[in-house]
Amino acid sequence: MLAVGDTVVSSWDLAGRPYALVRESGTYRRALDGRFLRKREATADGPRVRERLTAAGGAPVVAAARDEATAALRALEAAGGAGEAVERLRAVVAMDEAALARDAARFLAVCGPVGILPPDQYLSLVVRITEGCSWDACTFCSLYEGMPFRVRTRREVARHVDALQAYFGASIALRRAVFLGDANALSLSPDRLLPLLDTVAEAFPRRPLYSFVDAWTGSRKAETQWRACRERGLRRVYVGLETGDPRLLERLGKPGAPEDAVRLVASLHDAGVAAGVIVLLGAAGADRAEAHVRGTADVLAAMRLGRDDIVYFSEYVSGAARRTGSANASATEMPGEAVASERRAIASAFLGAHGGEKPRLASYDLREFTY
Repeated sequence: MLAVGDTVVSSWDLAGRPYALVRESGTYRRALDGRFLRKREATADGPRVRERLTAAGGAPVVAAARDEATAALRALEAAGGAGEAVERLRAVVAMDEAALARDAARFLAVCGPVGILPPDQYLSLVVRITEGCSWDACTFCSLYEGMPFRVRTRREVARHVDALQAYFGASIALRRAVFLGDANALSLSPDRLLPLLDTVAEAFPRRPLYSFVDAWTGSRKAETQWRACRERGLRRVYVGLETGDPRLLERLGKPGAPEDAVRLVASLHDAGVAAGVIVLLGAAGADRAEAHVRGTADVLAAMRLGRDDIVYFSEYVSGAARRTGSANASATEMPGEAVASERRAIASAFLGAHGGEKPRLASYDLREFTY
């Protein structure tokens, strides 16, 4: 991390890749594929900003930050400095625009596209034991549309892990956990899943494992099967509840029933695995809004969530919905205050019925994802 005065202005990994740059125009987060997200909170001078930029669009910001790093390096060298700080700055300065472009191409060759992660996992190491989504029919999600679901063999995962280790090198220290991708990776049967977890755990023995699973598939795994996953390092599973209203769940294209998520979380807890439960805001429409709030609060309360669990509130984003062939494809985003009101209503009803230690409540904004 590089600070000018008392303000941290840039963060870089140990290979010299920038991942967070602070400017007057906002905070710029660079993804490993070279793209950028510019974020700025609402101020008296302007509204909140969430803007995607190409590598070329973010290049001037990186160049300015590299100039600051170059100045810091020259000052240290002029003072006769040596050691770790100098070596870190040299890595930053050496990673110029052309080097970053080559690095981004190498990342995509090694990892491929990363669809989405929960916000607390943005700095995890993504290991793709599957590709695509095994369901891939939710009306509000097009992240894996057109990508056939495929399970990688154990040999493929081993090669994938070796390639990731070679790509990250010392910078893998920033990635303190492993996220098993892609979507719904834990839907695999135990005889297919556990050998893949063994391969990952052997490569990263001190890193906890996290992943997604859908409630319908996950609820069919017994507690003993989840315990076997925990023994291999699994610490939290993220499940898209979306809603506790069965009719809305059907409209959203989700299989099963809200009670599936309750059974899944119970099995996870019995196995010593925490849950991350995702609630969708803003997609119910006027006809199902009340049922969505009431049903979702009831289901969350039935899960008996605790301090190791997270409830994520994810706002419906029309740009992420399926374009054709879905009942919800024509849905529009609700105004921000209406979404906030829906969140408050669900949280209030849920927490009012919840006893014991409370789970963490957090936002899950697809528009802020970078990896």
